[in-house]
Amino acid sequence: MDLNQEIQNVNNLKLSRIRKVIALGFSTQGLGYATVMTALPTIKSRFRLSDDQLSIIILSVCVTAALGSILADRIAAKLGSRFAIVTGFSFEAIGIAIATFSPNVMVMICGFLLYGLGLGCIDAALNMQAVMMEQRLGKSVFGGFFACYTAAAFLGALIMSATISSTFGATIALCIAVVIILITSQLSRNWLFQQKQCAELHLQDKPALPHKQLVIFGVIILIAFTVDSAISTWSTIYLKDVLASSATVAPLGYAAYQIGILLTRLGLDYLLKFKTAAWIALVAILIGAFGCVISGVSHSLFIVIVGFALAGVAVGALVPLTYSAVGHLDENRRDEIIARVNIFNYGGSIAGAVVVGLLATPFGYAVSFIGLAFALLSILCVRKRLV
Repeated sequence: MDLNQEIQNVNNLKLSRIRKVIALGFSTQGLGYATVMTALPTIKSRFRLSDDQLSIIILSVCVTAALGSILADRIAAKLGSRFAIVTGFSFEAIGIAIATFSPNVMVMICGFLLYGLGLGCIDAALNMQAVMMEQRLGKSVFGGFFACYTAAAFLGALIMSATISSTFGATIALCIAVVIILITSQLSRNWLFQQKQCAELHLQDKPALPHKQLVIFGVIILIAFTVDSAISTWSTIYLKDVLASSATVAPLGYAAYQIGILLTRLGLDYLLKFKTAAWIALVAILIGAFGCVISGVSHSLFIVIVGFALAGVAVGALVPLTYSAVGHLDENRRDEIIARVNIFNYGGSIAGAVVVGLLATPFGYAVSFIGLAFALLSILCVRKRLV
C-alpha cells in the first residue's frame, strides 16, 4: 500500500469518526428535548403552574433559544463550532439539572432559560458541523442526521414513559438525559471539526451577507417549524376534543406525524442520489399540504391520523434540505448564515403553537389546518433554490 493510500485511509477513518459524533450530537439533542417536553406536565403539577404560566415559560425558552443561536455564531467565529457545541451541551446539562432539583419556581425558570440558551446554541452549531461533513464527503448527509434526532426523540419519550410511574418520577429520565448530554459534550470536545469561518477578515473585507437568500431560507424554516409546532401542540387535542377519540387513540396523530418525519429522513439521502433537492421538495410539499387538508376536513379518525403522517413528509424533507442549501450560500460566512437562519426555527415554534389556537376558536380547526397547507404550498415558488 503506497503512502497516498494510507493517508486516504486515515482521512476516511477520521471523517467516519466525526460523522458518528455529529450523529450522536443530533441524537442527544433530540432525546434531551423530548425528555424535557414530556417532563413538563410533572413540573407543572409540582410547582402548581397554570396553563398560562407554563406557556410563558415555554415562550421564554424559545426566546433564549434564539439568543443561543446568535451565541453559537459568535463562538463559532472566534473558536469554531466545535466549541459552540461543547458550550451548548454544558448549558443544557446544567439547565436541566437546575430545573429538575430546583427548590422553587424562580430557580426552575432560571434552569429552563439556561437550557433554552444551550438548545439554540446546539441547534445552530450542529448544523454548522453537518454542513462541513456534507461538503467534505461531497454527498447528502443531513437526512441521516435529522433521522437520528427524530429516532432519539422517540427514545426520550419512551424513557419518560417507562420511568414516570416510579418513585422518583420524571427525575430519573431527566438525569439520564443529563448524563448522555455530558458524555456527548466530552466526545464533541475532541472528535469534531475544528475549522472555523474566516473571523480574521476585517469587516470591510468580508463579503456582504446574501440577505435575500437568507430571508427566503429563513421563511422556509419558519413555515416548516410552524407546521411542526402546530401538529405537535394541537393534534392530540384535536383528535380528543373535536373528533371525540379515546384517550388511547388521541396521541396516535402525533405518533403518526413523527413516523412520517422519520421515514422521510431515513430515505432522503438515498433519494438525493437520483433526484434533485427541488424535485424532492416539490413532492414532499404536495404530500404534506394534502395531509394537512384531509386532517382538517375529514371526520374519520383513521384518515386524520394518516393526514398527520403525510404532513410529516413535508417537514421531514424541508428542514434538512434547507439547512443543506444554506450551507452553500457563502463559505466565508457559512456559520453566521446558518445561525441567522436557525433563529426562524423558534419563530415557527411560537407561531404554530399560537396561530392554530387563535384560528380554531372563531373558525374551527379545519381552517387552521388548511391554512398550514397553503403555507406549505407558498414554498413552491422558491423550491428551486434548494440545490
